[in-house]
Amino acid sequence: MKANEVLRKRLQRILIKDEAAFEALRQRLADGMSRAWTFGVEAAFRDALETLRGIDPQAFSAADEARILSAIEAKVGGEAMRRAMEGPVVSATDAIWRVGADEAARPAGVDYAFGRKDERAISLLNRFDLHWIGRHWDAGTRETVTGAVRAFFERGWSYETLADRLRQAFAGIEDRGMVYWQLTADTIATKTREIARVGGYEQAGVRYVEVRAHLDHRTTPICRSLHGRLIPIGHIQAQRDSYLAAIEQGSMERAKQVWPMMDGGTEIGGGKVLPGNIGLPPYHFRCRTVTVAYLGTDPQTVAREADDVERWTMAARQRDLLPKRDLLRIVERAMTARWDNLAYARGHLEKHMDDLADAGVRAESLSEYNEAMDGLIRRGDRDIALSIRRSRLYAEFSRQTRAGRLTAIVNLSDGKRASLHVKGKHERGSLQNEMYAPQNGRGVKKWMW
Repeated sequence: MKANEVLRKRLQRILIKDEAAFEALRQRLADGMSRAWTFGVEAAFRDALETLRGIDPQAFSAADEARILSAIEAKVGGEAMRRAMEGPVVSATDAIWRVGADEAARPAGVDYAFGRKDERAISLLNRFDLHWIGRHWDAGTRETVTGAVRAFFERGWSYETLADRLRQAFAGIEDRGMVYWQLTADTIATKTREIARVGGYEQAGVRYVEVRAHLDHRTTPICRSLHGRLIPIGHIQAQRDSYLAAIEQGSMERAKQVWPMMDGGTEIGGGKVLPGNIGLPPYHFRCRTVTVAYLGTDPQTVAREADDVERWTMAARQRDLLPKRDLLRIVERAMTARWDNLAYARGHLEKHMDDLADAGVRAESLSEYNEAMDGLIRRGDRDIALSIRRSRLYAEFSRQTRAGRLTAIVNLSDGKRASLHVKGKHERGSLQNEMYAPQNGRGVKKWMW
């Protein structure tokens, strides 16, 4: 907070308390907005400019200035405000690169050293920058967009005016709205950040990166299916190098192939090795997923040396299919699991009794509820899936009934039963599952007496 206070006071001393101060702040806010590398930072400066436009320049005061600066700081933080307002004035690509590389190296305690490889990559990316418009990728496109954006800041255009000018410039060539330009900028900024992070991981000696999605109701199936996966550094190095080579060759089609923007509804299945063109986010437009350094136990060591639950947890994270012998052990562990307490079990019975009856399952007592759960766990015509919730490993046993998907859930980490219920139309794990790994399990059964 002390550094931010010093920053605010220094900025305030720069500005004169009259119309010149009003104009100086307007210019600095416009410059800050032009340097923004995310929608969040851009929006904070755009809101500040709108607030400033509502103030009479002759009545502008130090209090107005402080209020506007404080609003930006509250939204994006003091460091982001400093980077945007004070510079140094660098290209957007350069700024995003430095931020991404620093963030990747920091968890391993390494200071990122900006080198010649970075400069070469930034030079390539600046040819590309924010000006890949539809199927048009050339100097004329870059000049058209750059000129329009420059006028947007210099003349104080509204977003509507900028969108209209861009539509006019590309009329008959590429008819797009403002959302398209924003999506394009956001996608390229995210790609630049992730390419830079690869360099940070290299310098930090990171062997695996972890895919980290933002989990909420808006999380897409593709990001949810990749969340938590560990990817060898060599895999993303190869993807980065192929992408930069495509840019160097000026091959737009090749660049799209090695780093595609996919449908958010796509799900990436299990398997120890991901396709070569799937690794670094963004995976789709407006993708919020990032990579982070993984500093835990090597997955190969876990597979070779860890106990059952830890191995199964890694399999769920990697969406691997377990061999039959492991599925049998999972069934055994689930069958020996017990309720945390009887009150908890009765609560679930009362909650789900009617739905279970609709599914053809008689469960009017706790004994019948347990028997129905046991029968589902061990029968051979049901599916088995692993899921991870709040760092705990769960097994889900399910089969389709006339009323929906009958599902038994067991906490394998703690050896506790969780629920027997009917899912309705949803055949996948609920949104509570951070990671979900179907195992099939048909034909795997274990009779225990």
